[in-house]
Amino acid sequence: MINNFIEKIIKNDNVYIIEYKDEVAIAQSLLFKTDVNEPVNVVCFWSDKEQAIECCKEIWKNYKPTALCLATFIEDYLVNIYNESFIVGIDFNEKMEGIEADPLDVISELIKNLKKQHVNLEFEYFKNLTDLENQLQKLL
Repeated sequence: MINNFIEKIIKNDNVYIIEYKDEVAIAQSLLFKTDVNEPVNVVCFWSDKEQAIECCKEIWKNYKPTALCLATFIEDYLVNIYNESFIVGIDFNEKMEGIEADPLDVISELIKNLKKQHVNLEFEYFKNLTDLENQLQKLL
């Protein structure tokens, strides 16, 4: 399912978050625990707007979908999620079920697919995809 997510966001050239004011939707991991046995925070992303809208209920009823370009998704979200030791939530449904993934794995899959499709992104903090890939390899 991560590959479907990656293919969709590359095809559409964006990914969705839901947010309220400056707060991004965060869930609790069902799979990953911290060192003190607490659930790890999961920052949620969707490959299409309709799916994101379906999750704007209950605790997220005031949240609205926002589209992010792929470069912003990678640089401003995935890198920070890694730095915070959080997990990426992919295409969660309204029951908060979805794929939980390591942000570095998501970046790696994105790089692989972007290169395969000969898509180049303009980054603010990286020179190009190769630079991003080289920085990623230092972390793995």
